[in-house]
Amino acid sequence: MQFITNANYHFIMYQAFNAYHGAINTNDESVKNALRFSCIDKARAIFETLTTEQEALIGEIFHIRSEEELEAFDAKLQNYLVPFPSINEKTVKKLFPKVKKLKAPDLPAEQMDRLVFLGWNDTGAQKKFIITQHDHQLVAVHGSFTPISKKGICAFCHQNERVGLFKADIKAKGNNDNFRAIGQYICADSLACSNNIKSESRLLEFINVLKA
Repeated sequence: MQFITNANYHFIMYQAFNAYHGAINTNDESVKNALRFSCIDKARAIFETLTTEQEALIGEIFHIRSEEELEAFDAKLQNYLVPFPSINEKTVKKLFPKVKKLKAPDLPAEQMDRLVFLGWNDTGAQKKFIITQHDHQLVAVHGSFTPISKKGICAFCHQNERVGLFKADIKAKGNNDNFRAIGQYICADSLACSNNIKSESRLLEFINVLKA
């Protein structure tokens, strides 16, 4: 049964990595076990409900004792991934009806499946486009994107990466004729950002504000 989003997968593997590498840095078995159980609890806590089988799958973190077992757990986890929807030219036109001559990146199917969100830059127009999934529906936003010359913390993946200011206009409350700009510093490389995201909450919160 597929029940793990790509963001869930990144978080679970992060906890598995912490459990394994933390355990090899101590000789105290009680400390090792406490760390393993803590990582398992954190991984399970991102789900509202889990079946016995799903709990057992995440619980396998406890038994990882080698790099090979970590890789095997990674491979097994991927069997439970919910793939990101396939995005084609027709989908892009539907999501961005007012934008002319727009094409999404042509990603291989296996790479598209693993996305948390699809994003790309139109460097000529200095714009960024973002498509993600919320409540089983595709949502899309776009705005201006101005790269900066130094690294910073991305608002979406919370990693120290090359970022830029993504800014879009939203209607001011109480007046449909006035707009105000809202922005966040996010990764210039959307594919790297997607691969770094361990929780979709910051991404979806920002999109919800733009869509409100």
